[in-house]
Amino acid sequence: MSPSQAMAQGFQGTMSFSLRDKDGNTTQITQVRQGSKSAMQINSKGAATGGIIIDTTAGTMTMVNTAQKSYMVIPLGPMQQMMSGMAESMKDSPESTTEDKNKPKGSLTATGRSETVAGVRCEDYTFEGTEDGKRVTGEACLAKGAGLMAGANAAGMMPGQMGARQRATMQKHLAEMGPIGTLLAQGYGIMKATTNEDGKFNGSMEVTAYQPGVAPRSAFEPPAGFTKKEMPGMMGKPE
Repeated sequence: MSPSQAMAQGFQGTMSFSLRDKDGNTTQITQVRQGSKSAMQINSKGAATGGIIIDTTAGTMTMVNTAQKSYMVIPLGPMQQMMSGMAESMKDSPESTTEDKNKPKGSLTATGRSETVAGVRCEDYTFEGTEDGKRVTGEACLAKGAGLMAGANAAGMMPGQMGARQRATMQKHLAEMGPIGTLLAQGYGIMKATTNEDGKFNGSMEVTAYQPGVAPRSAFEPPAGFTKKEMPGMMGKPE
């Protein structure tokens, strides 16, 4: 499947990426999607810390705790009801100040260069702007239909009203990102990026594996030998 086909259908397969913060700490995240199922596995400082498995057809979210070798299945219905109630109580709160709305969004410039990251060809851009009074600069390699946030897609989107709110929040965030957000909304994804704040390294990400296609069934199951824990009564139990 080509990146453009993956974008049209919503990414199906496995993608891994590495995040490095300003202190040099690295986190490896793997996102997997297949049909109504998505999963996210997290490794920090070389050790697995846990993950999330969402099945929108079954209406469940499974939280995996690697340290405790356990997992918990959460029904999405009660969670959506709880989130809906919270959203209702906050609907009259001011969303942003005029200063936030008028905050400079910066510029994005194509360098004319391209490179291959995790087997995907991407185009190099530089960007600069201001955030919270600090000068932000950096570089990003963007690919049509592939990479992180391609087409404003993110793994782990919830079903129903909760998912609708997630997508609305994502669209708002992309608008606040300025030109690079516009490209992401148009179907581009981030294959590689580095940001600097006031001239100092502030973080980076890079896709390390991009494998469209059928994901293994094991990606959507708790690891063998892990113990199932029951949900606290406030969330109810899946039927």
